[in-house]
Amino acid sequence: MAENDLTKVARIAAGSVMGATYKDKDGKQQVIKPTGDANYLDLSGVITNSGSTGGNAGGADSNHPSAGADYYAGNLADGEITERKLEWSGTDDPTKDLAVTFKDGPGSNPFGQYSGLTILGHIQKTVMTSGTKGAVSNLELNYDPSNATKDGYFTTTSPYPIYISQSDIASGQELDVPINGIGEGLKGDNTKPAMIHLKYNSDKTMTISHEEGYVNDGSSAGATGANYSFVVEVVATFSTQPAVAQLPPSVNLFSGSASGDITLTGPSNFFENVMDGLEITFDQYATANNIVNDLFHNLNKLGNYRLNVSDIGIRTIRIGKEDLIIGNKINFLSQLNFPSTIKNFEVKDDSYLNKWNAYNAIGNVKFDSIDNNLLTIKENAVINLGFNIVVSDDSGEKTRFKLNVAKVMTYKD
Repeated sequence: MAENDLTKVARIAAGSVMGATYKDKDGKQQVIKPTGDANYLDLSGVITNSGSTGGNAGGADSNHPSAGADYYAGNLADGEITERKLEWSGTDDPTKDLAVTFKDGPGSNPFGQYSGLTILGHIQKTVMTSGTKGAVSNLELNYDPSNATKDGYFTTTSPYPIYISQSDIASGQELDVPINGIGEGLKGDNTKPAMIHLKYNSDKTMTISHEEGYVNDGSSAGATGANYSFVVEVVATFSTQPAVAQLPPSVNLFSGSASGDITLTGPSNFFENVMDGLEITFDQYATANNIVNDLFHNLNKLGNYRLNVSDIGIRTIRIGKEDLIIGNKINFLSQLNFPSTIKNFEVKDDSYLNKWNAYNAIGNVKFDSIDNNLLTIKENAVINLGFNIVVSDDSGEKTRFKLNVAKVMTYKD
């Protein structure tokens, strides 16, 4: 049956947009009504009120408020942060000003080729009891805009890693970066956030000063609680880019047995696509070749001795993505847990097994130290790693056992 003009108009009107609803960032339902003769919907409020980043890389958004000169530059996990190159690393004493001399010349427009500078560090906690300082410990930072506590961490709502816009670096003004947030969740009526102050100087250096924060009971006779300071570990450049596809977790980037420069297959140049970081697995055995000392009872040049790495608890370490800065040298000793006594050295070379069977298990040998305990991040998806486990006996004789890398993979927390 043919459709007349009146029926056609009615059908079109029935199918026209009459309105829409959406939930804003606070979960409240909002209504959008058509405007104008064309029945168009104005969706600008959806974008403004939803709190969505919209895939934006390189700016603050409503879910990530600025904190002083610090701002949310983008999502490190999604690969929106790139061109991170080491400019300074070293020892920072939060009771003194830190003078930062950059590795590369900042130029007349300080680091104008980048989006700015990024800062990594940790919180130094000092227990206070009736005004008296007690134990000092270190806490890693946990950036969480929802401000929920995390055991063993200091939770901050200030963007971390810290990002300082290039436009603020040369301002000549002192830039304030507070470490806001619930921290450890300690209770106290008297609170103040830890803070660092940044000042770019005319001689192209930067001065970082520290302001101690605290959570305590506010007692005038002597406060009880904790003091907190931000300790700087690394200053690096950074730039922003659109998010990049991430390699899935547990993807093999290297397999074999190697030390020194190890080239990984898959990571982008600035490691933007390695999920949450690198998981490094060592060989099962650390080896000591042609041992010549009293530690092994003067058995000169018997062949290869080895120790089982799994028995001493260091088979795997993880390097977080925030630390994968080109030129950064990472001390991973905190992830190693050596026993006081190491046992069960073995002769690896079969030609010596029968002759020297009595020496296959040598006890009461102590862990002494680690040689070359720094992992270096290099360009073109290269890491440099290879260290020796140093052991000694009661007489002080030492032997070094070389440990190689067996596998490197991505991981997700």
